[in-house]
Amino acid sequence: MKKKQKFLAPIYGLKKSLKRELKLDKHMLLRQLNLFKEEYKLFEEYGIRASCDAVLEINYQYDTDNPSEPHPGISLNVVNRFDSALLVYGDNDGGVGIAGIFPATANKDLGVTLFTAKTRYEEGLDKEIDYGFAIYYKMFTKAYNMRPLAFDVFRLSRGRFANNDKTIDSCTVLECIFVPEGERGKKSFILNGMGIMGFNPDEINRIDDLIEYRNAIIHADRDKILKLLGDAKYTYAWFESTFELVRRILYLYVKSPWN
Repeated sequence: MKKKQKFLAPIYGLKKSLKRELKLDKHMLLRQLNLFKEEYKLFEEYGIRASCDAVLEINYQYDTDNPSEPHPGISLNVVNRFDSALLVYGDNDGGVGIAGIFPATANKDLGVTLFTAKTRYEEGLDKEIDYGFAIYYKMFTKAYNMRPLAFDVFRLSRGRFANNDKTIDSCTVLECIFVPEGERGKKSFILNGMGIMGFNPDEINRIDDLIEYRNAIIHADRDKILKLLGDAKYTYAWFESTFELVRRILYLYVKSPWN
């Protein structure tokens, strides 16, 4: 049996307030928090006490006979996609996303706290969320449906601490985008693909170096890892700028996805 349920998902980490509500598709509306209805009190019941200035309003339809609905079904079908869209949209190092997903009317059996937002003041997305984001989100949905693993791995990677983990995740993302199924020469596909996308030689070489570092980790080549880490290029700033390059690759893929 089909059932419709309205959910609210508070968004944390937006530095710039929404100037207007945005209809993302026929089921989702992105808007400001309704202070007159004291929506923040509903979120506080679930432990969301940090500042959440925007809300994703979701009219979700699901099959009551499916034991995975509405959770984790709504997380897989809506939350993961929207979270990934925000992260790819602008460089924010994971300081933005959905804090939780709750029924519009109090029902703790259906509510899930995904993240209790504790962002620092300087963190978050300072890129404007305007009509351009609504256009981008339509393109993102198409790209996400074609390469869900690439975007899901990128999303999860933003919450990791160790550069080794982020390096493995980043290379997995690139393989998902560039490497045809069953191919073994992965590096050549990635580097050639970046060239076709218009990235410059320095950027392509940076990803080449990232892949070399990843291979040393995967094969547990301790001597090679120590040698690479002894190279002056593998600094904290190098890793951060390289992970940002991976985000830009995803952003360009959203604009022109391929099978």
